[in-house]
Amino acid sequence: MPHTIIIFGASGDLTSRKLIPALFLLFKKGRLPPETRVVGVARTKYSSDDWRKDLTESTKKFAGKQFDEAKWQEFAANIFYQPGDISNEGDIAALGKFLSELEKDHPSTRLYYLATMPSLYGPAAAQLGKAGMADESAGIRRLIIEKPFGTDLASAQALNKEVHEFFSEQQVYRIDHYLGKETVQNLLVLRFANTIFEPIWNRNYINHVQITVAEDVDVGSRGGYYDHAGVLRDMFQNHLLQLMMITAMEAPVRFQADYVRDEKVKVLRAVRQITGTDFAEKTVRGQ
Repeated sequence: MPHTIIIFGASGDLTSRKLIPALFLLFKKGRLPPETRVVGVARTKYSSDDWRKDLTESTKKFAGKQFDEAKWQEFAANIFYQPGDISNEGDIAALGKFLSELEKDHPSTRLYYLATMPSLYGPAAAQLGKAGMADESAGIRRLIIEKPFGTDLASAQALNKEVHEFFSEQQVYRIDHYLGKETVQNLLVLRFANTIFEPIWNRNYINHVQITVAEDVDVGSRGGYYDHAGVLRDMFQNHLLQLMMITAMEAPVRFQADYVRDEKVKVLRAVRQITGTDFAEKTVRGQ
């Protein structure tokens, strides 16, 4: 069965710096299923060849020594681009037609990856649903939503409601790309599979934990996003809290999404709430 990964926001920083290099390295290691295609969607008026050319340079840069020209050309042959506005009904209909032609109307798996501004998550889910592109009669359909998922509880619940109008919960992935970092994943092994650390990884033996995020990428072209979201929403309420939960959680019964989530929630429930003047007295912020 063919597999198609559709990336909305394809002309953005996340796509060129993280998503395409990661997919290419999976391909190079033989870890992508056969007949896997990548389709980029953004408002920029690119052709498929234009996008491949740009991605060649960015992937060379970000894949570094792991870049292989011959393998890249083989991978790039299955990269395509369809210009369009994710909130425009006509553009989504055109995308649907493009995908059907690409897949030759065969049953296929589709992953819709929203590497866009958070304000477009709801409209994107709605447009895909209205166009019949969430329907699984012709194959698996999954919606991948980048953080942040809402800006507070009310907006997160509202976004959930919008998404669930067309996509079932089993079709939705809410992801934090920090959790894909090897260092983060190694924390679970260090904690639970290490007989030296596992018995003493608790409050009786550990005084405190410091989590440092040593980023080497500045704001760059994301000024508009940062002006709207702010660094606390961009880094603290997702990346850093995820790291805190992984550091403090107990071992899940099984390594499955629901069980891991349950253990993380227990950590959040155990955290002392910060209210009122606590923010001024118990936090330090600087620039």
